[in-house]
Parts: sequence; structure tokens; C-alpha cells
Amino acid sequence: MKQLKPIVVFVLVLSIFSAVFCGYASALIINDGDFGYELNSSTHEATLVKYNGQSDTVQLPAYFRDYPVTVISRNAFSGNTNIREVVFSDTNTTVEEYAFMNCTSLETVYIPENVVSFGDRVFAKCTSLQTVTLLSDIVSMPKNMFSGCSSLKNLTINENIAEFSYGCFNGCSSLTNMDFVSNGALLQSYSFNGTGAESVVLSDSLLAIPNYAFTNCPNLRYLTIPESVVLIQPNAFDHSVTIRCYADSYAQVFAEANNIPYELIVSYETGDVNRDGVVNITDATEIQRYLAEIVTFDGDQIALADVDGDGDVSISDATALQFMLAS
Repeated sequence: MKQLKPIVVFVLVLSIFSAVFCGYASALIINDGDFGYELNSSTHEATLVKYNGQSDTVQLPAYFRDYPVTVISRNAFSGNTNIREVVFSDTNTTVEEYAFMNCTSLETVYIPENVVSFGDRVFAKCTSLQTVTLLSDIVSMPKNMFSGCSSLKNLTINENIAEFSYGCFNGCSSLTNMDFVSNGALLQSYSFNGTGAESVVLSDSLLAIPNYAFTNCPNLRYLTIPESVVLIQPNAFDHSVTIRCYADSYAQVFAEANNIPYELIVSYETGDVNRDGVVNITDATEIQRYLAEIVTFDGDQIALADVDGDGDVSISDATALQFMLAS
């Protein structure tokens, strides 16, 4: 038994050494130029873990050696005050939490379709960020993704985003064009708190408006609430906002119960672009005048003018309306 003790001790020491060595190796950062990487030999992928450069324009690397750079690690760029523009590469797929948080000089970001995973607060408090192109095919906007981006005003996102998570645009006071909200089937608290929109149309699939979703929006005058909404929490928006809603809807009942001003939405038949309650040849003529840029249509008129239902207003809509009238 005494002879076995040295062997046991040796095995234990070897195990401890191996664990320490492996732990060290997995966290080994390899610096190359302006970037620091970690390599994953099992997946043959690289993670960008830090940026050491001073450039104002950063093209994120696609490869390190022959490893595709797939992940931008948490805090990789956070707090950098030099970067003004970031462009992602085709191999980048994941951006972890806080990756660009507090990059206070960042102005422009272009994110291609291949980036499909985001952590929370990726661009939070980037106070100079003005233009974002987010083509990622994601269905949920991460929590606080652009929270505190007070200069954000030019935003392009894909139409598949159905969930706007907690605080995702909180404090984006320069964001006035919020047509994309009409795709949101689910809103969370503070999702659009403090934004700069004057009018917001909510999705026909939306069921509830949570507390603080649209509070502290000083320019917000109108909030169009569909019949699908069956719950509005008491502090969902400031009660100085005028609600646009349908007769006998939950929104109308809520407005009356809380002394909130409201306007009833009148439903028009498809093709009634002049909204006079009758579909006739005058409407077909109005579509032609719109296509000739003689008159302009608002959003509701464009929807009414899309007679063939293809999502676009063209001469085929005027023709379809004329055939409909003739028949």
C-alpha cells in the first residue's frame, strides 16, 4: 500500500497540472496587428476578443490565419472613443453582449445578413451613433440593444423583427421614423421609451401594450391601436397622446375610462383611395394621378390603392380597379 502512494500523488499532480494548463490554453489571447483572438481548435473558429488599434474606421476581420472569425466577444470594443464606423465581414455570425457599448464616437454601423446572434446592450450608450443598417434575419430585437443612442435617426432593419425587447430603443430621442414598429407582434417595457416619433401605428397582431413602452416621448401625438389589442397597462404611454382606434375596441374603452383623447378610425373598402365611402372611376383616376406624381398619398391611401394586393401601387392596380367596376 505504501508503494502506491507516490503513484497516486503523481496522478493527482498531473491532473491538476493538466487542468490548469488546459484552462490557460483555452483563454490564450493571440495578438495580431490591431486585434486579439482566441482560437477554438475543436470548431476551427476564431473569436475576436479585443481591439488594440486607433483607427476611426474598422473593418472586422473575416479570418485569422485559416480560422474564420465568427464571434465578436463581449466588451471587445466597449469604451473605445476613436471608432466612427464599423463594417462586419461575411464570416461574422455572433456579437456578444456589450461588444460596442460606450463607443461614444461611433456614427455608422452596417450589419449584414450573416450576423444572426446578438447579446444584450451591444450598442448601448453609443451617443454619436446616427446610422444603422441591420439586415440580420432575426425575429427579436435584443434587450437594450440601442439604449441611450440619442443621435440615432437613420435606421434600416429587416421586416421580420416581430419582438421588440426590453429597452431596445430606450432613449433614442432622435429616432422619428418608426414605421417598422407596425411589424411588432410583441412589445416589452421601455422598448420605445424616450423616442422622437410623432405618430406610431401598431401591428394588427399586437395583443398588449406594456408599461413604459411609449412614455417620455415628447413629440408623440398619435398612437394607432388595432382591434387585436386586449390589454393596455396604465403607464404604457403618456395620457396626453391621442389614441386612434376602432369603435367598440378595447382601446376605445381604455381611452374613455382614463380620460384620454381618441379618434375613431373609419374603415374604407379597398380601392376607395379618396375615402368618400364609394369605390368608383374617380378612385382609378386618383391612382393614375398618384403614379404620375400629380398627387401624393398617405399610408392609408397607399394601402387602399393596392387593389391587386401585391404590396405595391402600380398601373396594374388602376387597371384592376377598372375591371372590378366594369364587372
